[in-house]
Parts: sequence; structure tokens; C-alpha cells
Amino acid sequence: MNAVAMADGMHDVTPSRDGGVAVHGLTRRFGHGPAVLDGLDLTIAPGEFVALLGHSGSGKSTLLRTLAGLDPVHEGTLARPDAVSVVFQDSRLLPWKRVWDNVVLGQAGADRRERAVAVLGEVGLGHRVDAWPLTLSGGEAQRAALARALVREPAFLMLDEPFAALDALARLKMQRLVARLWARHGCAVLLVTHDVDEALMLADRAIVLDHGRIRTDLAIPLDRPRHHADPGFIHLRGALLDALGVHDD
Repeated sequence: MNAVAMADGMHDVTPSRDGGVAVHGLTRRFGHGPAVLDGLDLTIAPGEFVALLGHSGSGKSTLLRTLAGLDPVHEGTLARPDAVSVVFQDSRLLPWKRVWDNVVLGQAGADRRERAVAVLGEVGLGHRVDAWPLTLSGGEAQRAALARALVREPAFLMLDEPFAALDALARLKMQRLVARLWARHGCAVLLVTHDVDEALMLADRAIVLDHGRIRTDLAIPLDRPRHHADPGFIHLRGALLDALGVHDD
């Protein structure tokens, strides 16, 4: 699986004209086992930032793969933009290609390098354009993966725990970078995360998935930038933790 996945024109995916995402009655089974996604309904408005949380096995990865066009739609309907990019936990940069060449991998045109340089500047890697991937830090590698997603100008960007392997400081920097880039590019975003605070810092809505169904769909009406000490943040944090089955003794 590549770090950027696009599935234009798949027969079971309806193009969305407005840049939003609409899932209705989505059900996914593997063999004769129980449904991994069970009649799921989900909408993401154009330009909306949604965080998806849930325990392992809740169906998060299956939903993301389906939205990316990597898994087929057998039951239910799915409408989403043709222009889709995905950033995974692992940057998956090709070590034998320079950073800029990784960013525009698979793209044609005489301006490939120019476009790569522009987007690498956006993510703070303007000084690493000609570097080899193995010389990058973990945070720099994820910035390059983010640049590779953004250079395709997606209307819908999916982030699959892209900060999970980073240290606390690098993670904080990446969160702030994603917030700035989302505000600048205006695409719809779905962030898969296990971090409640991360969801609250970044998203307009936080969704908790449980056994293939949405257990909680929580609006986050907090002004940006957000702060952990704000009473509203603390209240919403408690609500999300409760939805995840984490209770204070």
C-alpha cells in the first residue's frame, strides 16, 4: 500500500461534486464472520475536519481503506471526491529517490520538481529538497509524506495515525502544522487517532467507532487556537473518554 492512495473512477464509489463525503448503510464482512462495519452512516462536509477514534478492532482501518478505495463497497453506498490522498503511520518513502522525487512520485509534467519544492516549503522542508530519505528524522519523513499528499491537491485528505511513531515534541509540531495546512488548503479531513487530546485540538467533530457503528458523534465548538486548560476542552475530553469506556475512579 502506498503512502498516498487514490481510487478515481471506481465502480462502487460515486464522485462527490461538492467535496464532501457521504456514507450510508456501509457494511463490511470478512468471510462468514461478524460485520466489521455494520450499517454505518457518516457524512463529512466540504472543508470539515473530523477525528475518528475507537479501540482496536472497532472498524477504523476498514472504514479508512473503504473511503480510500482500497476495499470494495459490497453493501451500502459511498460518495466522496475523486481527489483523495492518504497519509499513513509509516511515511514509506523510497530510499533510492530524493525527497522531492518522492513527493511527486507517479506524477508527470515538466514542473514536477517546481511543485515538489513549493509544497516542501509549505511543510517546512525547503532545506531538504535534495536529501535522501534515510537522512531524515521521523518528523521530517512524515512531513515529506504529508507534502506528497498535498501536492495532489486533494479535496479529501485522510490521516491514519500519522503522528503515532513521533516523540511528544515532534508530534506537537506536526499537529500545529496540520492545523495550518488544513486552514490554508480547505480540504475535508478525516484523522484516525487514539489520542483524545489530539482529536480535540484539531477537529470540528470527534466520532467514536464501536463494533462497526458510530457510538458517539461529538461536535467540538471551541475557538482556535485551543488550550488544554479551557473548561470547554476539559468537558469535551471527559465526554470522549467516557464514550471510549475510560472512566475516572
